[in-house]
Amino acid sequence: MSDAVQQIKDKLSIVDIISPYVELHKAGKNYKGKSPFSAEKTPSFYVSPDRGMYYCFSTSQGGDMFNFIEAMEGVDFKEALKQLAEKAGVELIKEDPKKRTQRDRWYAALDGATAFYQSELDKQPEAYAYLKNRGVTAQTVAAWKIGYAPGPPIGGWREVKDALVAKQYTNDELLTVGLIKQAEGGKEPFDVFRDRIMFPMSDSSGKVVAFSGRILHPNDKAPKYVNSPETPLYKKSDLLYGYDKAKTGIRTLGFSLIVEGQFDVVMAHQAGYHNTVAVSGTALTLHHVQLLQRLSDKVVLALDADRAGIAAMKKSAELMLGRGMDVKVVELPEGQDPADLIQADLDRFKKLVGKSVTVVDFLCGVLQREYADHRQCMTEVKRQVYPLANLAPSHTEQYSYAKIIATRLGVPVDVVWRDMEHLQSEVEYQSSNAEIVPSSLLPSLSSDSARSTYLYLEVIKAVTKPEIGAIVQAQLEAYIPKHDLKITDTEIAELGFTLENQIEKTPELELQSEIISKLNWLRKKLISQQLATLKAEQQAASTAADTDKEIKLAGKVAALARLQGEPSLDLDLFEKKS
Repeated sequence: MSDAVQQIKDKLSIVDIISPYVELHKAGKNYKGKSPFSAEKTPSFYVSPDRGMYYCFSTSQGGDMFNFIEAMEGVDFKEALKQLAEKAGVELIKEDPKKRTQRDRWYAALDGATAFYQSELDKQPEAYAYLKNRGVTAQTVAAWKIGYAPGPPIGGWREVKDALVAKQYTNDELLTVGLIKQAEGGKEPFDVFRDRIMFPMSDSSGKVVAFSGRILHPNDKAPKYVNSPETPLYKKSDLLYGYDKAKTGIRTLGFSLIVEGQFDVVMAHQAGYHNTVAVSGTALTLHHVQLLQRLSDKVVLALDADRAGIAAMKKSAELMLGRGMDVKVVELPEGQDPADLIQADLDRFKKLVGKSVTVVDFLCGVLQREYADHRQCMTEVKRQVYPLANLAPSHTEQYSYAKIIATRLGVPVDVVWRDMEHLQSEVEYQSSNAEIVPSSLLPSLSSDSARSTYLYLEVIKAVTKPEIGAIVQAQLEAYIPKHDLKITDTEIAELGFTLENQIEKTPELELQSEIISKLNWLRKKLISQQLATLKAEQQAASTAADTDKEIKLAGKVAALARLQGEPSLDLDLFEKKS
């Protein structure tokens, strides 16, 4: 697959890929335009045709042409690869036709079930009346393909199964996609969804992959909601309900609105909030956050105001704040969810969204209501809110949170700020002899200095002369031990555009000295870290009398020790190659 990626990059220009989305103008050897991810007046979006990379300074995202298509179209890498391969005329390695045919049949079975549920809704006045009473219009029902799964007390146990088997789908296929389940005692499989209002759930490209069903006639034995089990087509941690319809809205409105349930999503879209999504059957995951962050760094949470909703909000906020996102919360009236509020008073809902507050402000308010005792409240704020506030990506934002907390608690902001700094120092505390990277060019990107140094060297490979980049690459491969310092395309793009002009203006001898210093430091740091780890493992193997493992580890220790004993690199490295 990497060959196909390179072929595509060789045949396509990143400028040609981005131009249909962004009006680009020449800016030196790069191109510049207004960000497609935010409504900005001053252009801060840069494209480098030489390096095949882009970076948006207003939203802090960047990468190559594949990252761009993922971000703009809201698709995964596989779909971006497919789209760009078609543009480039590059043939991808074909999938086994049998596998493709089988997957196509799975999708077709789910489409058949969707059509069946839609037709059954037309036959069931009570189900349609329920939707109407919840405020869902006929247009929304059609747009979201909402249906009804018949079952007791009105229908049978195998309605969708019989309908799809009649269309030549097998029990195995219907079991695989989660439409039916096995019965005990050798009886015929039966429908997963019975007597339920049905919401088809689609992947980012709009293909139905699962369902969520809300019971029409509640009873003590049946849960209120039932979701499809995970299948080869459906992973709970990957899917956001409504994302396929919300992609354009998120980009246009500039933020994602996250709610809890299917009714909340469809009612929000019906009310004009075409940027609304919900998770289904799971908490918000990193993959969900990545999907949203491709389109906007701003998120507004409109979750239920009960204890479970607040707990979900805290977990979601922690995940998103940790990725530098702007997270706000809609303060919903207790006992009302977005769907109910939209139906009862749309203007009020709009005002509440417009007045959404930072997650720090919201949590402080929740804790003040929960803990009447001021001292106990302060203790809980320190425990629950300070860690979230410290996740903000800059000191400026952290300090703004400190001011919010101080105002809420009625204490001086300096007191809160000192406590937050103390907590942060405890979290970031490593070893007392931790080394610091001396650098005239390298910004303070991370508390992990080895990772920052490695990022710098990766950027040097991209923005300097090819011969210098080749030397750096060779040294990284030959003398830097294996490591887990994963670097993202966005980080390389950001630092590349940030340092590009500065590096070009740096005298070559000074730049070479800088590179030598980084290579020597990184080699020493990584070897020391790995030697410490291996020696600890060696000691553990010795204690456990695992002689074979101890011997293998001793060999690795010796190899690293030899590498450690290699002479430090010097400027001769560049002279030999010139």
